[in-house]
Amino acid sequence: MTISLSTICAISVVGGIGKRLRPFTNDRPKALLPVGIEKKPILEFTMLPWLNQGIKNYVFCTGYKGEMIEEHFGNGSKFGAGIDYSRERDNLETGGAIKNAIDNKKLTMDHSVIVFYCDDIVRLKVKNFIDSHIRGVKEFGFKASVVATNKFRVQYGIMEVENIDKGIKKVIDFEEKPLISKYVNVGIYILEPEVLEMITKHQPPFKFERVILPELARKGWLMLHEISHEDWIPINTDKDYESVLKTNLTDFYSKIL
Repeated sequence: MTISLSTICAISVVGGIGKRLRPFTNDRPKALLPVGIEKKPILEFTMLPWLNQGIKNYVFCTGYKGEMIEEHFGNGSKFGAGIDYSRERDNLETGGAIKNAIDNKKLTMDHSVIVFYCDDIVRLKVKNFIDSHIRGVKEFGFKASVVATNKFRVQYGIMEVENIDKGIKKVIDFEEKPLISKYVNVGIYILEPEVLEMITKHQPPFKFERVILPELARKGWLMLHEISHEDWIPINTDKDYESVLKTNLTDFYSKIL
């Protein structure tokens, strides 16, 4: 199989209401929250790795305050890309948003599709990701690839305890916000047509991660593409957001190459 960077479609699910980041998202969707010392919308940064590798075709699945996203990004020409929109009146969740794009013929099921969100900042070598996906499909029969970090930092202090008497526990080890060696999904995928077909069989609203990913894993169709935890900046809380406002994201992304 061959994936042409100039013709493949990248779909971004940007319709959520951003509850965890309120009040910052009271007057705008998360996709338009300014981030970095550059104060550019997060969606501009999450598009950057794809744009830099020559991917030109995008579909944005919009919902909450979607008209603001359309006003900012337009048809994509100012970014050197073509952007179409799949609009939803009700919250369809991530899987339902992709199904809606298929139903509205914004997305065809005869080619590979890239899916990415605007929830986190991810530094990704796109060509390596696509090349490894192609090999996985050809040689091992995978139908989807998921990007995951090799570690993640727990947001709380972690303790090991010992029972010393009924109802009495002794703390024997304490570590504040440790790095845990577990693979963590960062919300970036390449999907083959068979996966899009699976999505169409479910009724919205449904989450892609809760419905489709477990099904792919059971079938043995899901391939992992590993990146370092240093290449991932999650933005899920007000503290995350305040931190990323102090980050030089131009410098962060410059280390992709």
